[in-house]
Amino acid sequence: MTFKIFFLIVLHEICSTAEQIFFKKGANNLSMHKLANFRDYILFIKNILKIPVIWLAFLMTLGGWIIWFIVLAGIDLSIAVPVDSMQYIMILVASYLFLGERIHWTRILGTLFILLGIILVAKS
Repeated sequence: MTFKIFFLIVLHEICSTAEQIFFKKGANNLSMHKLANFRDYILFIKNILKIPVIWLAFLMTLGGWIIWFIVLAGIDLSIAVPVDSMQYIMILVASYLFLGERIHWTRILGTLFILLGIILVAKS
């Protein structure tokens, strides 16, 4: 894997992590207790589209897709997808830093196993 491809994968992971953080921040502003019929779901979707941070998440999604297409044009899918698992690590850290989520030691241990897998796949 070239440095350029690795850099693009990391950039994709940053976009994906930001996307998830923005979606979560937007979701925190939504109320789901009144989803009883079709009209309620339409109103729910309208409320989603009124939240600016949701639009930032959509932009991160689009940017991530474009970068991901470039990555897939440059390396095998069997390498790209496992290395894409870096997102799990980045989301764990970002959730702690930006959302104030607590991290239990079992999540850290699981994340370390993911990191080990990424290293093994990247070296193959």
